[in-house]
Amino acid sequence: MPAADLGDVLIHYEEAGSGPAFIHCHGLGSSGAPFAESDLPYYGQFFRTVTWDNRGLGQSSAASKYNVPLYAGDLARLMDQLGIDRALIHGVSWGGVLLQQFVLDYPERCAGIILDSTSSEVNVASSEGWYARGESAKRGDGARPVPEQHRESTTAQSRAVASLREHPYTPRLAAVSVPALVLGGGQDGTAGAGGSVILARTLPDARLHIWQDGQHGLYRHKRDEFRKMVLGFAREIGWLA
Repeated sequence: MPAADLGDVLIHYEEAGSGPAFIHCHGLGSSGAPFAESDLPYYGQFFRTVTWDNRGLGQSSAASKYNVPLYAGDLARLMDQLGIDRALIHGVSWGGVLLQQFVLDYPERCAGIILDSTSSEVNVASSEGWYARGESAKRGDGARPVPEQHRESTTAQSRAVASLREHPYTPRLAAVSVPALVLGGGQDGTAGAGGSVILARTLPDARLHIWQDGQHGLYRHKRDEFRKMVLGFAREIGWLA
């Protein structure tokens, strides 16, 4: 089981392939396992592909603190340990929130970013819903109780998304010059396509595509079309020959 010892936390990761780096950042309360099982071999044909588990989730260890800058810092330190200077990075849902923090803190490490089913801000109803989800995770109740070892991290991530109402990334992203591919789904009942439109209008070097029949997590629900877009974007920005 590959794990990077970052001092304050052990980060589990999986990788395949060689060449220019491509990194996947998973959704809220989840892990890199679904991507590793279904997508890692495919992308490994073209990139040195890495997927990882956030602190306190999947097979990564628990930590004493959880916040978005720490999650983003874990990715930077993981890249250091793996000898990856820059990468094309994909963030889905919560992973897209983490990726926005990462590109703000470490723009020089991003060859390009792919924002999948995510947003830089939320409205009142969404904020309250995410906060309630965090409280449910903390208690360990609900339709899908969160395992005890994952509750702190899931709660922190839910609260971070809820906080995008008062502290949106939108104003800060206008200064990001990194190439971005923004993808949304018209049938996404979690993030909504509106967040993707806002991101594309805000990021100076963005390309936007909305699948009107797309659901949340386009890398899974539109797998073939998504893969073609990723390869096309990588070639457009000179990350793939």
